[in-house]
Formats: sequence, C-alpha cells, structure tokens
Amino acid sequence: MYKLLVSLLTVFFLQSGFSAESNKEISSKLIKDAKKTYKRVVKLNNAWRDTQKIIKQAEKAHNNKKYDESTSLAKKALNQAKMAIEQHNSQKDNYRFLDD
Repeated sequence: MYKLLVSLLTVFFLQSGFSAESNKEISSKLIKDAKKTYKRVVKLNNAWRDTQKIIKQAEKAHNNKKYDESTSLAKKALNQAKMAIEQHNSQKDNYRFLDD
C-alpha cells in the first residue's frame, strides 16, 4: 500500500513538472509567432493599436513564469495580428485617404 502511494505521488509530481515545461514552450512559441505576425502587419501599415502592448504583457508574464497568463495574452495578440492582416486584405483595393 505504501509503495503504491509513493509511486502515485511520484508520478503526480513528475507529471506536473513536465506540464510546466510544456506550458513554457507553448508560451514561448506563441509569443514568437505573435511577434512574427505583428512585424508582417507593421510592413502592411495596418497595425492595430494594442497588439504591441499585449505582446509586451505576454513577454512580461512569461518572464515572471506565469505561463498560463502569457499563453492567453500571446493568443490574443496573435489573433489581433491575424485579424489585422485579414482586414488589410479585404480593404487593400479600396481607397484609403489617410495613406496619401
């Protein structure tokens, strides 16, 4: 009984350690993807106001080892960047008086 309990506790703690590493990797990858997509949006001259701020918040949360928060923020920034690209593509043939 004792060996079973010890083995279950060991598996539980090892599994939580592995999941923390995977959360860190996921967070890092999402931040990298968000930055890459945001750079593309900047080149298209269609960056949204808060996307860069959200990326910085995600990096700060990642550095403070708050990987769940960082992942959430990075997903939000990536989504905004993708939507900005989509907006640009849908409006690129229309006249934009502010660009002149």
